[in-house]
Amino acid sequence: MNDRESNWTLAPFLAGAAVFSILVSWSGGHRDWHLAVDLVLFFLIGLVGITLLYLLLIAAMSLYINQNEPQTRFQPFYCRMVTFVMGLVPAFFRVRIHSTGKDAIPVGRWLLVGNHPGAFDPFVTGWALRRFPLAYIVKPSVMRIPAVGNFLHKACFLGIDRENDRAALKTVLQAIRLLKEDVISVGVYPEGTRDAGAELLPFRNGAFKIAQKAKVPVVIAAVRNTETVMKNFPWRHTDVYVDFCGVLDASRVAAMTTGEIGQEVRWRIEAALGISSGETRIAGADGFAAGRTGEE
Repeated sequence: MNDRESNWTLAPFLAGAAVFSILVSWSGGHRDWHLAVDLVLFFLIGLVGITLLYLLLIAAMSLYINQNEPQTRFQPFYCRMVTFVMGLVPAFFRVRIHSTGKDAIPVGRWLLVGNHPGAFDPFVTGWALRRFPLAYIVKPSVMRIPAVGNFLHKACFLGIDRENDRAALKTVLQAIRLLKEDVISVGVYPEGTRDAGAELLPFRNGAFKIAQKAKVPVVIAAVRNTETVMKNFPWRHTDVYVDFCGVLDASRVAAMTTGEIGQEVRWRIEAALGISSGETRIAGADGFAAGRTGEE
């Protein structure tokens, strides 16, 4: 499926700039080649002005948000605003999103896990899943971005400090609560950092405890080509592929160790990406060959 709808997120900005350009240029009285110059010039001015107004509006609204207050319910307005930006960013950077496998995603809440080749992963995956309420566990630095962090907080995003065990546990417990109380689905990258599109990094299998404790399924996503977006921009578009390559139902997640879940997730992502890790997968209760590693 080609998620070209992200291009429409630019439409309000472009339409507003076009109207501004036409009105101002026409009022100037020029009817020759000066009119064409005025149209282009005032279109650019209008586009910059509308963008600045949008950012100022976001900044003003964020002043009334306190990140120390935990989110206990779904906030439709803030979630839609974040989803809109998730479509706006890929559209601006000329990203074309292709997704497959969404039909297998279950109704209800689930834990989304996937590989992390580039900084655009949450944007393209979030936009591909725009029909599903979804919040991510992100680095603390993201939550400290002025205005942005406050909006993400209201949309139930959570910052996790992996260097502080107590703070990390608090975040994990908050994620479990969001899932158990049917507030929103949660996304996390078990690699913990970007892999730059190379082989998958070792998983932090503790992330799968969230699904086990919340008793929810695990949805697996494999993302390709996000690491090339900035190399191509602005001269070329980038085709990015998001394959929702498997779902582990809640009963299976409960019966497995976090190490086994990590192995299954890794195998499915590598299969979707065409990467061979050298591990053998066999049919059976757990679906793994002998010699399990990383169990917790």
